[in-house]
Amino acid sequence: MPAPESTAPARLDELSQGEHMLLWAFRALAIGARDCRLIHRQFDEACGPAGVEALAALGVFVRELALNGRRKITLAAPGSMRITRDEQLILALFAAAQAEDYARLEAHLAWLLAGEPRPPFAAAACLTAQALGMSGYVLRLPEVEAPATIERPTRLRPLPARGERIG
Repeated sequence: MPAPESTAPARLDELSQGEHMLLWAFRALAIGARDCRLIHRQFDEACGPAGVEALAALGVFVRELALNGRRKITLAAPGSMRITRDEQLILALFAAAQAEDYARLEAHLAWLLAGEPRPPFAAAACLTAQALGMSGYVLRLPEVEAPATIERPTRLRPLPARGERIG
């Protein structure tokens, strides 16, 4: 059966302003640019007093992911227009946190980490996502389209008994 197609954005210019800001900061933090003044200023201007805490929580999320994630996460280079599947998952994870869809948040975290999520991940995602939401930056939950047709499994003939002829 073919996998459902996602309508998640595949390019940076398809993102909302909040999604773009979140992904840009995530990439920068992942490569170690924690002191980037431009990112700090953007979060301060976008979220006001909550900007410092939102960016700090995002930094905790990225650091914990690097230390405790069990699989390699693929990120595009800062400034790249393309969005990797892992980055789409990260955006969906933060969107679930903002929408208070905790079951989806936990499922995305488990997939991203390749294991059981620890408490700092959900808390950091929720703090960051809620700060963006309170400032009017809505993170969109990706829509997943169901396949147009559902393929029926082919019927297999039973194996012949020992000594029986196939014919």
